[in-house]
Amino acid sequence: MHESTTVSPLPDSLLAQCQLPDYQHGLANLAAHLHGNTSCPPLQHPALNNLDDCDTLILLLIDGMGCAQLNALAPGGWLQQQQCTTLSSVFPSTTTAAITTLMTGLPPSQHSLLAWHVWAPEAGCIATPLPLRSHWASGEVPDSDTLAARLYSQPSALQGGTRQHYVLQPQYIADSHYSRHHGGQAQHLPWRSYAELFASLGTLAATPQRKFVYAYIPDLDSLMHGKGTTHPKAQALLARLQQHCGELAATLPARCKLVITADHGQLDIPPERLLFLNDYPALAALLRQPLSGEPRAAICHVKAGQADAFRTAFERTLGHIAWCLPAQEVIAHGWLGPAPHHPLLRERTGDFVLLMKDNWGLLQMVGDEKRPPLLGNHGGLSAAEMQVPLIVCDG
Repeated sequence: MHESTTVSPLPDSLLAQCQLPDYQHGLANLAAHLHGNTSCPPLQHPALNNLDDCDTLILLLIDGMGCAQLNALAPGGWLQQQQCTTLSSVFPSTTTAAITTLMTGLPPSQHSLLAWHVWAPEAGCIATPLPLRSHWASGEVPDSDTLAARLYSQPSALQGGTRQHYVLQPQYIADSHYSRHHGGQAQHLPWRSYAELFASLGTLAATPQRKFVYAYIPDLDSLMHGKGTTHPKAQALLARLQQHCGELAATLPARCKLVITADHGQLDIPPERLLFLNDYPALAALLRQPLSGEPRAAICHVKAGQADAFRTAFERTLGHIAWCLPAQEVIAHGWLGPAPHHPLLRERTGDFVLLMKDNWGLLQMVGDEKRPPLLGNHGGLSAAEMQVPLIVCDG
C-alpha cells in the first residue's frame, strides 16, 4: 500500500490525449467567485464583474451539458450563442465531485467526495454519496444518518452572508441526505416539471430580495448514460431546456444575473469497450476491496505488498485501455485540486488510479449486481468530459 513515493513525469501519451483539470479557470474558481471562498482563486471574467451589486444570482446547473454536447446537439443555438467562455471541470469529471465543489466552494482535494463510488474508511464501506447507500462493506454498515454524518465532512456554502439561499432540485432528490446537508440553510423548493422549475426561477428573480438560487437539472446526463450522447431524445431534451433558458433570460429584471453551466460533459463508450474487472480474476485477486471511483477513472486499493505486482499485471493485461497511475502522484500533480488536503484524501484515492484511454471504460460488479448498459460516460480527462460552458445573462 502506498509503496512508491517518487513523483514521475506524466506520460507523453497522456499529455497528448488528455485535458488536465484547471484550478485557475474552472468550476472550482466559479464556486470561489460565487461564494467568496478563497481555497481556489475566484474566476476572472468580465461577465462576472459586479456580482455583489446584483440582488439575485441564479446558478443553473444542467448535468452533463458539456461543450461537446452543445456542439453536437444544439450547434449555433441560444445556449451556445450566450456562452462567454469555456471552463474546466474538476477531476474526476463527475457529478459527485463537481456539484459538491459548487455547493461547498471547495475543490475535490478538500471535500473528498471524489466519485460515484467513494471508499469511506470512517464507515468501513465503499459508499455512493449521492443516493446515499453502501456499495460494498468490510463489516457492518452504519445506519444512513450515521453514514451521512461521517461522509459529508464539509459544510455547505449556501448559508450565511447577506443573501437568502434557495435550492431547486427535482422532487425525488430534494430531501435526500446529500441534498439536506449540502443545501445548508437554504430554502428547498422541489420541482416536478420544467414548467414549475422555470416559473419558480422567474418568481424568485422578480422578488426584491438579496438571494442566491441554485437550480439543478439531472435529466440530460441520465438520458445520455442510457442512450448515448447523440441520441435524438438527447437532442430534443436539450432543445426544450434551451427554450426554457432563453425565455427565462428574456424576462430577467435589472440587478439579476443568470449563470448557466454544467458539471462535466460526456463521451460514448462502445459496448465492446466497457470492460469488467470480474472477467480478469487474477487482477481482481490483487485488490483488497472492489474498485471505487468511476468507469473512466477507477480507484484501486491493492493488497499489502502487492503494488508492484498489480501495476505490472495490469499493464501487461489491460495497459492498452488505461494508464495505471500511482494515486499519490495524481494528488501531487494537483488533479484533485490544491492543498490543504482533506485528511482522508490519501485513503480515498487508494494506491492507483486507472485513467482510461480513448473511449474505454472499466467497472467491477459486486455480488449479484447486473452489468449496466452504460453508453454515455464521464469521469476521465478527455476534452469531451472536461470542457463545460459558462453562460451568463444579465437582466
